[in-house]
This record gives sequence, C-alpha cells and structure tokens, in this order.
Amino acid sequence: MRIRIIGLPLLFASGLAQAQYSGTERLDEPAMDASPLPFSRCFSHVPLRVEGNKDPNAPITVTADVLNATRDGKILYRGDVEVIQGERRFSSDYLELEQTSRDVLAEGNIQLSDGAITVESDTRLTGNLTTRDTELDRARYQLHGDPGRGQARRVQLAGERGEVDLKGASYTTCPPGEEVWQLKASTVSVEQDEVFGEAWNAVLWLGDVPVFYFPYLKFPVKNERQSGFLYPSFDISSGNGTDIRLPYYWNIAPNYDATITPRYMEKRGTMAQLEFRYLPEEGQSGVFYGEYLSQDDSLANNPLANEEWRDDPRWLFNWRHNARFDTDGHWRGTVDYTQVAGWDYAYIDDFSPPVGALVDNQLLQSLQGGYYDRHWQLTTEVRDYQILRGDLPTQPFQLMPALVLNSYRGLGDFDLALDSELSRFENANDNAYQATRLHAEPRVIYSLIDQPGLQLKADLGAYYTHYEQDIPTTLAPYYRDTWGFDTNTLDTSVDRLLPRLRINGGLVFDRETRWFEQDFTQTLEPQIQYLYVPYEDQDNIGLYDSTSMRQDYYSLFSDRRFAGLDRISDANQLTAGFTSRIYDDSGTERLRLALAQSFNFTPPRVRLYPGEQLDETKRSFLTFEGDLNLDNNWFVHGEAQQDTRNNQLAAGNLTLEYNEQGKLAQLGFRHLNQSYFGDSLADDLNQVGGTLFWPLAPQWGLIGGHYRDIELHRNIDTLIGLRYDSCCWAVSLVWEQWQKEDKLFNPTSTTQETSIGLRFELKGFSSLGTGSGEFKPGTQLLPYYRPFNLNN
Repeated sequence: MRIRIIGLPLLFASGLAQAQYSGTERLDEPAMDASPLPFSRCFSHVPLRVEGNKDPNAPITVTADVLNATRDGKILYRGDVEVIQGERRFSSDYLELEQTSRDVLAEGNIQLSDGAITVESDTRLTGNLTTRDTELDRARYQLHGDPGRGQARRVQLAGERGEVDLKGASYTTCPPGEEVWQLKASTVSVEQDEVFGEAWNAVLWLGDVPVFYFPYLKFPVKNERQSGFLYPSFDISSGNGTDIRLPYYWNIAPNYDATITPRYMEKRGTMAQLEFRYLPEEGQSGVFYGEYLSQDDSLANNPLANEEWRDDPRWLFNWRHNARFDTDGHWRGTVDYTQVAGWDYAYIDDFSPPVGALVDNQLLQSLQGGYYDRHWQLTTEVRDYQILRGDLPTQPFQLMPALVLNSYRGLGDFDLALDSELSRFENANDNAYQATRLHAEPRVIYSLIDQPGLQLKADLGAYYTHYEQDIPTTLAPYYRDTWGFDTNTLDTSVDRLLPRLRINGGLVFDRETRWFEQDFTQTLEPQIQYLYVPYEDQDNIGLYDSTSMRQDYYSLFSDRRFAGLDRISDANQLTAGFTSRIYDDSGTERLRLALAQSFNFTPPRVRLYPGEQLDETKRSFLTFEGDLNLDNNWFVHGEAQQDTRNNQLAAGNLTLEYNEQGKLAQLGFRHLNQSYFGDSLADDLNQVGGTLFWPLAPQWGLIGGHYRDIELHRNIDTLIGLRYDSCCWAVSLVWEQWQKEDKLFNPTSTTQETSIGLRFELKGFSSLGTGSGEFKPGTQLLPYYRPFNLNN
C-alpha cells in the first residue's frame, strides 16, 4: 500500500548524514582527499553522489506491506517500510510512530540515505519528531562518491541543539574486508552550528596494530580553517642529511593566515620558515615568505669556506602581490621580489625554496602596474636582478623604471599600431655606462589581399630611438676587452631613425587523399616575406637589454635579428618557407612539416658589439621543424638548423614519445655545434636521455629518468622509483642522483647530489615518510614536458 504522510520528515536522516560525514572523514585539518585509483574494483562498493531536492518541507511518501493504527494512538508499519522525501531515503523492517508524543521507533535492516551518505544498522533506531533527538545503535556508514566509510557503536543526535555524539567511531578508505588502516576514536562530538568538532582517544591502526595515539583532536565540521600543527615531512639527501619539517598553521583572521615551519637539517642546522598570506580587500592578494638559518654547520666546518661569510646567516625573502584596483580590471599591479644574502650564490640549489624565479642564475625583482584597455595599455615596471654567480665579470642593468605604451586598432583594411617606451637603465658598477632610452615604433598594416587561401599584407613603419648615455671616465675591463667599447666609442647623446618595410604573404592549398585505406586531407602552405631596414652604425650605443635571437622556423619570419632595442639590424632580406600538414577524417592533425630559409641580398652589417666579427654569408640556416602523431599513442618531434654553406649541422634535437593510458616513455637527443654557439659553449653539446612512467601491474608502477652528456662523458641526472598502489594505501621508493654546480667554492665544477625518498600514503588521511612524495615522470633538473606542436 502507498500512503502520503506529511507529518514524518526525515530530519534525523539529514542530521546523521552531516554528523557522519564531518565527524569521521576529517579528524584533522590536513587530511588528504582520497586519490583517484587506476582500477575500478576499489570503487565497486561506493555509491554515486547525488545532488537533489533536500527541502525539509518537501512532501513525504511512506510505503509498507502492512499499516496498523492502535487505540492508544500508534501507527505501525511492517514489512519493507520505505520513507522517501526528495533524495532522502529511509527503510526498515518495522516502524512505529506514537502520534501523541511523536516518538519514533524503527527496527531491523535500517538504512538511511540522502545522496551524500548511506547509514545502516541491523538493530534499532529511536527518536522524536518534535525534539528531533535520534539514537542509533551499531551504525555503519558509506560516503557517496568517495571511498570513505566506517562505523559507530552508538550515534546520538540532539536535534534542537544540533549536537551529534558518536561512540566508538571509525573511519577508513579501504574496501570492505581489506581494512589495511583505520582511524578509531572512543568519542566524537559535533555541534553543527559550530565550526569545529572534537574527538577523544583517537588511534591510527595499521591492520591489527595500533601505531599512533591522539589523546584529543579538534577538526573542522565546515569548510573553515583551524590553527594547529600540520603533518610533518621527512627528506634524506647527501647535501642536507636527514631533513625534517613540522609546519604549524595559524588562522589569524578570515583574510590573514600564516604557516610557521621549523626545519631541522642534520648537516646544516635548524631553519625557520614563515609564509604569511593576506587578502586586504577585494581584488588584492599577496604572500610574504621568508627563511632564516642562523649558521650553516656544513659551511662552518668546511675549510674552503670564506672567512667573511662562514658564520653568517643564510636567508631568503620573497614578496608576491597581485592587485586589481577597479571592478573592470583596467588598473592592475604586481610585485615579484626575491632576495638572498649577497654572497649566497648556492642558496636556491641547497634549500630548494618553494618561491623565487631563477633563470640563468638570476633572481627576478620586479614591480609593475598600469592601465589595460582593449585597444591600448600603459604600463610601468621597475626591475632588478640578483646574480647568483660570483665569477661574472659584469652585472645586468636595472630597469629604473620603464614606461611602456602599446596600442593596436583595426580600421577595416588598415590596422594601426604603436609600440613605445621610455626606460632608464642603471648599473651597480660605477665603471659601467648607463642610459635613458626613448623608443617609438609606429606601424601601418594594410591587407593587400585577404581571401580564403590567400593573404598578403604590407607593414610599413619606423623605429625612432633616442639615448642619453652616462659614460664613466674609465669603463670596466669587460666592456673594453671583451666587447670592444671604450669612452671614445660611446656617444652621450644618440638619435636613431630607421624606416621599415615588411611584406608578408601566404597561400594554402589542400587536397583529399587516401593512404593505408584511410581518408586524409593534405595541405601545402607556402609563405614568403620581404623585409627592408636600412643600415645605420650603432656601435656608439651601449648594450642594455639586447642579445642575439635563437634562430628557428618562426624567428626567420620575424622582423628582428636581435632581442631588445639597442640593436636594430639592417635587412634587405627575402624569407621563403612552407608548411605541410596532414589531417585525418576526424580533423586531427597527424603530421606537420615546416622548412624555411632567409636570403640576404646584402649581408647584415649591424653587429651586437664593436669587437664582433661580422658574418658575410647571405643565407641563414636552413631550418626544419616536424611533428608526427602516428596513432594518438606514438609521437615524434624534430628540429634542425643546417649551415648549407659549410654543410654542417648547427643545432638539432629529436624526441620520440609513447603515451597511452598511463604508460609513458620519452627518448630525446639534443645537439649544438660549438662553432655557432661559442659565447655559451666551450665544446659541442651532445646530450641524450629519456624518462619513463610505466605500470608494471595493476598495483605496481615504475618511474625512471636518465640524461647523459656524451661529450663530457658524465651523467646529468638519473632517477629510478618504484610504487605499490593499493585501494587505500600506497608506498613509493625513489632514488635520484644529479649534477649540482659548486657555486660557493668552485663555480666551474660540479658535485653529485643524491636523494632517497621512501613515502607511505594512507589515502584519505595522510602521508608519512621521506622524500618529496612526487611520483611522476621527469627529473630534478629536467622536468617532463611535451614538445609537440600539433593541433588537437
């Protein structure tokens, strides 16, 4: 029979679901979410999470085999009793409702579910619909959409106070019958109007063995932060020895918090780490981060250490800030500032801080902001670098500051563009030149032809640059002896005006074809560019932010030979190339081949610095790039720059990758010819290596990586790791050895750094052990990346 009764809401079901979910899944703040598992058997017992109607005033439907009403005011339901209210379900063998007192009694095969949790009991449930007090014996629960589950000897819900008490509660993410670990507590108390709950006498069990005891735990019931200790981490390496960190999280205010971490390093001492996060107002956020080691024992005991800094503290400071000053996001600003002690060139390598952008041994220190509009942007930046090498003959220039105005607007067939800046360059070296630079680059772009498959554009513009240079009486030896600058070469005031003409066009041909009994579309896309810039001697201008550009397929179609603005190369140049692509019948790009070369009618005469020897060749390298997607599992990428005049390979690389359903293997080779890269290489560069991520069995995984310098006959980075991954726990062992520069004692030499990581993970609770815990392809020096440049 089916009867609709409005007077039997499932308030006890929703209250118990909240108690079970909050009180047993998260017994401490940093408990980790259950990791996705690679095999479905772990989730066969887990119901899907369902979001639906949970309105407490929604109509209720009650069904049962037998309905009786007694003279003393009781309603009795017997046999397959089921109560439904939206997504909430309640079922039992027997249900009794006292209409006067509104007491409820349920017995046998009790099950509660609200789409987020299912609670079961084979005994009895008692409660009252008026007070909403509920008591349930020997309850079992299972979260929906999550492997978390457990049981409680008794559950008591005080409805009016919103308080839930669980006696003898447990929690695990392991499948039934495979309880490798459990967290058990004698008492768990939750007040649903409060932010935090409490647990007493909590014990972590591994199998039948108790391994850790928590006398008292305070845990979040809601998504709120809580002050307290986070889980420690352990590392072992040859440089630091045993490395232990115990972070403490301080919830200062809703918009401020901090993490304070004592870090003990066996070979170096105890370091203090502090991260302070703030949200002062809407649209602004930032982080202050610092590290401080009063004395590094490994340096104090090293006879090679410099007496001036042997006992000095080692420290790092970092500030990152992002600001949006209006609701539309037009006015914006950012800060990224990192600094270490002036002598401490090895800090980043020794301590691996989680902050700081280190590129070519330079730490960035930047403050920038401005106004950003759809058609124009006005920005300013102050930029400096801290150099982490002691053997460099000169320091980079500081930007103090730069004011940049960029604008682009389309007007039908015409586009107008302006790139301009006003910059001040300063240097900490008193024997270095300095300058103020004004640059403006207006352009008009006209579409001569704009048809499907055919485009031709003319780009007419000019470069105007004015320098006011401060030339010292005596230049540093590096500028004089290496670059060829002297006080007579450089001019205090320089004006440079160069017109520019650029014509660029391309065609697209395509045809349908059939190979290997499959339909394909092949394209042929020839591209041609003519560039003209007249010659002007620029040896009287110092170098502030300019260097030679790396040559590849795309740079050949650029209008610049140098990065930066201190050198604008002359050009009377024709560049020709083509790209050919192959698409399958689903539109996936399977193959891309690109080949290009530039031809100079007159060799460029502008040189980077006065002492540079000009190259008289009229042709650039013949540049090739290719990508292949064979079957969505096998990929190939190759690049090559060939000197056609001397018939020599200047540079090249080749990468082969297999990537299928969690299986990854990548092998690569890289070559640079020292004859063409003499500024950065003493010998030819030939490096080979690869990385691996491979499942050996449903529960076993292997990672590996090895990179070797063939010319120097030494290993660059080697890694091997093994992982066992069960439904609710995992263990991984990783060994790695890599080359580390000895920046403090001998910058021209390297030492070998070795680390060993052993990590245990209890999924849904925590991870303990040594090492970084990262089990992924790539190594310390050469992280994994995919170089393939294909659509789809």
